[in-house]
Amino acid sequence: MLPVAQGRGVGTELLDIAKRACDRLELWTFQRNALARRFYETRGFALVEQTDGARNEEKEPDVRYLWTRQ
Repeated sequence: MLPVAQGRGVGTELLDIAKRACDRLELWTFQRNALARRFYETRGFALVEQTDGARNEEKEPDVRYLWTRQ
């Protein structure tokens, strides 16, 4: 996302749409992407796995997050 587009609520709204449609969401992001990690964590996603990146195309350490409906 472009920096000028960040903080306007679009990502939150899209995530809320996905949450309403699903009982469980799972996603990956890179370990070094602190903004994305904070975004997901503050919206109820739990960190469930960290890898060294050996299994992804970029060979970049990543993390897997999970959200489940309460």
